[in-house]
Amino acid sequence: MLLLLLAMMAMQFTTSINHLFKWFLAGISGISLNSYYYLLSYTEIPLDRFFKITVQLAMSLIPAELDRLPVFLIIDDTLQAKYGTHFECRQTMFDHTKRNGTNYLNGHCFVALGIRIPVAAGSGIRYLHVPVGYRLRKENENKLTIASEMVGSAMEVLTEHPMVILLCDSWYPKGKVIETVQRYPNLELIANARADTCVFNLAPGPTGRRGRPGKRGKQLDIHTDFNFIRVDDCFIAARAALTNLFGALPVHVTVTTPDITNHGAYRVFISTVMPRRLNQQLKGYEKTLSDSLHVRLPWLLPLFLYSFRWSIEVLFYEQKKFWSLGLYRLRKKQGIENFVNLTSLCYACMKMLPYMDDHFTMLRNESPQTCKYLVGDSIRLELFLWRFAQKSETPCYSSSFFDDHFIFKRSDSLCNVC
Repeated sequence: MLLLLLAMMAMQFTTSINHLFKWFLAGISGISLNSYYYLLSYTEIPLDRFFKITVQLAMSLIPAELDRLPVFLIIDDTLQAKYGTHFECRQTMFDHTKRNGTNYLNGHCFVALGIRIPVAAGSGIRYLHVPVGYRLRKENENKLTIASEMVGSAMEVLTEHPMVILLCDSWYPKGKVIETVQRYPNLELIANARADTCVFNLAPGPTGRRGRPGKRGKQLDIHTDFNFIRVDDCFIAARAALTNLFGALPVHVTVTTPDITNHGAYRVFISTVMPRRLNQQLKGYEKTLSDSLHVRLPWLLPLFLYSFRWSIEVLFYEQKKFWSLGLYRLRKKQGIENFVNLTSLCYACMKMLPYMDDHFTMLRNESPQTCKYLVGDSIRLELFLWRFAQKSETPCYSSSFFDDHFIFKRSDSLCNVC
């Protein structure tokens, strides 16, 4: 497995296990090609343990002065087209992003979990997004169940953190995911909700008359019962309310629309944590975190934090475009899931490496692809020099050459760390 991870980081592009073996693994080890296929497809790799270790490493990067700031878990799913018919878990799925005349796609559905942690960035702070892992969905599996299991696995590591916020789109705030959020006292939820979600006024107080007061007030209409104000090019309204999703727990409901007269353009966002508490958690870091409008309008803070969810879409794009996430040539579900998670693990390493080792601090503002290319070049240079020394016919001359010109002596070389 270590050799396979090394090959994924050293090769700039990966098309298959056979490609890694032909151009890298066969030259450094006598292990056969079938051994790597067997490792991925038949070996029980403890992915949950890898997920937890990734979360632990990410949390260790948070500076002591920022450890009270909230940490974000992001859950989402992504589709990967596969044109063969012999892949396990291959199914026909609806894809709203298709632009080729059909809204359906034949392939795989992966549920992904990422974590965003606060790190220092000059005089301010920024949130670093690290992928935790992927799960391949079977045809008869529910994405909510998979998502709740992944979030629960990560929360086993995050039980001591003051506040963890789960970000997700409108598919996930229901069922098992809501149960998982309610199970952990330090886990909150900020999510996009369906526009037809039932929203109610807060429960009325005692009226002095006989009988128990109502558990909730009248049902609210998001088009008429919210007081909208214009913020730049959008109309926004927010208030505390009750929903069927969380029962008697008050939530902060934000409604946005670019056009008040167009009822189909309304979007609803719910937050289980109120803006006042969020402002207390971020006190002193509001302006260094962002120059967004939430600095002037504190009740917009949940909506601003929901924008952090977009980073998982960037992650999907980068991993598919530059890390060969979807170019697997494996048929079994276990092999596909293991390969995708090892690729994601390499990506996470390149995201965290500039914060874990001072030799790589100059790469903190660079993309993980840049870090991968530099580290990959260093690995290949090291292997070239190792092979050169192994096959040299005059060891005394080769040793003299390495003493005088060895690349590890270059203080500006990444090989010094590798």
